[in-house]
Amino acid sequence: MPRFRLTSQLALLTIWWRFCLAAENQTQYCIIGAGPAGVQLGHFLLHAGRDYVIFEKQARAGSFFEQYPRHRQLISLNKRKVREGRSADFAFRHDWNSLIDVREPKDRTPPVTERSKELFPHASILVEYLQEFAEEQRGRIEYNTSVQQVRRGQRGVFDLKVATPEGSFQWRCAEVIIATGLAKPRLGKLRVDGAAHVLGYEDLPSSGESFEGQAVIILGQGNAALETAQELQRYTSEVHVFSRARALPGGGKGVRFAYQTHYVGDIRAGRTTILDTYLLKSLDTFDFDAFEASQRLAVVPCENKLCVWAVSKEECNSDRCRQLHDVGGQNLSYMVEIATVQNQSALHMQLKSILNKYPDIEKKTRWKYEELDFFSEDNEFLSMDKLNMLGIDPQVFKMGTWNLQVSTSVLRANPQLAAELAQVRQVGSHDNLRYPMDHIIRCFGWTFDTDILDESVKVELTHNRKYPKITSAWEVLGVPGMYAAGTLSHSLDFRKSAGGFIHGFRYTSRALFRLLEEKNFNAPWPQISWQVPLTLTCGATVSTGCDGDGSDLGLEPLLEMLLSRINSASGPYQMFEFLGDMVLFEMHPAHLELRYLEEVPLQHFHERYRSMSRLTWVFRYSDSFHGQKVLGDARVGATRAQDAHRSNFLHPMLAFFPPGAVNATMRHWLVEDIFTQWGAPDDRVPVSKFLNRVVASVINLTSSL
Repeated sequence: MPRFRLTSQLALLTIWWRFCLAAENQTQYCIIGAGPAGVQLGHFLLHAGRDYVIFEKQARAGSFFEQYPRHRQLISLNKRKVREGRSADFAFRHDWNSLIDVREPKDRTPPVTERSKELFPHASILVEYLQEFAEEQRGRIEYNTSVQQVRRGQRGVFDLKVATPEGSFQWRCAEVIIATGLAKPRLGKLRVDGAAHVLGYEDLPSSGESFEGQAVIILGQGNAALETAQELQRYTSEVHVFSRARALPGGGKGVRFAYQTHYVGDIRAGRTTILDTYLLKSLDTFDFDAFEASQRLAVVPCENKLCVWAVSKEECNSDRCRQLHDVGGQNLSYMVEIATVQNQSALHMQLKSILNKYPDIEKKTRWKYEELDFFSEDNEFLSMDKLNMLGIDPQVFKMGTWNLQVSTSVLRANPQLAAELAQVRQVGSHDNLRYPMDHIIRCFGWTFDTDILDESVKVELTHNRKYPKITSAWEVLGVPGMYAAGTLSHSLDFRKSAGGFIHGFRYTSRALFRLLEEKNFNAPWPQISWQVPLTLTCGATVSTGCDGDGSDLGLEPLLEMLLSRINSASGPYQMFEFLGDMVLFEMHPAHLELRYLEEVPLQHFHERYRSMSRLTWVFRYSDSFHGQKVLGDARVGATRAQDAHRSNFLHPMLAFFPPGAVNATMRHWLVEDIFTQWGAPDDRVPVSKFLNRVVASVINLTSSL
């Protein structure tokens, strides 16, 4: 294991003196996980000359992608080509798999776009890339090293216990960055009584060949579930996807497709072959609202298959079931329907014959007799006149029926009974679960694994316990010095932007690095400054700086900078409405100082600079551009500059915030453009005039103080 790495920074040496000298190893930053986020952060720290170590429990970087996605096709775009003349950063907008590389071009790791021509490459391509990218950090990444415990040590530092093939070691870290991703699968006990009979997505083979000819239920409505369905469809007799309906952006519940919500974590178009085989009547189903709020599946083995029922608390027939239904209790007792059969029919006799073999279960069965009558005089939806018009004779539906229900506890205790009743259920019921299944697979996603955190490190969880609660600076809430990176930081932009994916968190990782540089080394956020003499601003009391079209010669550098960034910057493009550029205005007696800060976390920087005048720009979609509208007649909101505020598709928006303001007082939109390029006169001139308004407001606000 490497020892303390000496750095030349005086500030860092000062920190070390505060540490307990008995520590075996110590460093400024301990990063847990050498996935894409950990490797990306390490890359920035390495080239800044900082002291850090990355702990990776596997033998290689990017090992997550050696296992996932299970069926090996990525869903992140690998768009290799853009029009000639576009900048490298513009092209990077459309490479969703590569990391930010700060090295000289000749020294950079070839990106994923140069490794595969597939729009959605095989996961092995990404693994190969990540391992090559991490090679420069070989001396900083401790492979085969598992962090077993993180606890708060003396004076606020962190003590880590790590295990290696050579033994256990202690590390002391000034700050800890958790970049482990979502590593703990949701086991699904809440949704399944009989979870022991359910396969996990994480345990599936990469090929569906072992499911040849079988009938399979897949639980879940995310990309993992649809990816699994897509792979298994090539081999199975039936695939049935069951899930709960999700809240939709426009209200109501249903299926969240990424192309309709603009959130890349929702169902991607390339994963939807189940819709063809379902809606074009080829035996598969997509039951996206199979579960109501409190429903779950009861799964009982029946011979070599699985019998399945949808159950709610109302079907419980024991106090234990009623107590544990909502908290994922297992082996509970529900009364489930076997069949509804005609009185004295052959099926009725068959059921009675089967039950007579098991005299001990009489108290755990329930027969209910009912006289079916299709027509009722008080049926407001179907009158006799309507029946006559349709040619329906209601008399043909009149019959006496017996409905049989049996306790699941009896079925579990008597597998042969379950198998015999399953045969009758197939012909005596219309339940869409009446046929036994060969397998049930859960694809319920993952959560943050807190097992390594000691009691001294109390981390609150959010979003259904999926992510750690963090501040707008990615610091774990209530745990100073601990940060979340990569997918774990996605709570800040969840269901809004791309922070849970490589093409999003490569930028938030850079923002976190820059914040740490500010905090620990007084390194300012990257920025450009101008001093504009007041005599050159249209907003000044005495001005000669305005040309004939109303633009401001003194603000020309700002105009050019804004348009250049809007037309090429990749960070605000992928992290829309979360990362953006900010311009700060500060008045002096003879000039106006402008500071242009690139790619800032907007919430954090608004809090930091609330006392100053601020101009920001972001990319955004219209708030109403979702659902069926995205492919409807009204999908294009605006085609003229003067109607830009009605734009639907991704477009830039500039906003001005006076000192102390939480909400913008002036805004300017650029009209939606499918090529995402804005440079025509009807783009430039209005932006220039908007900047004049902003500067005039800054001057007037200052003079009024």
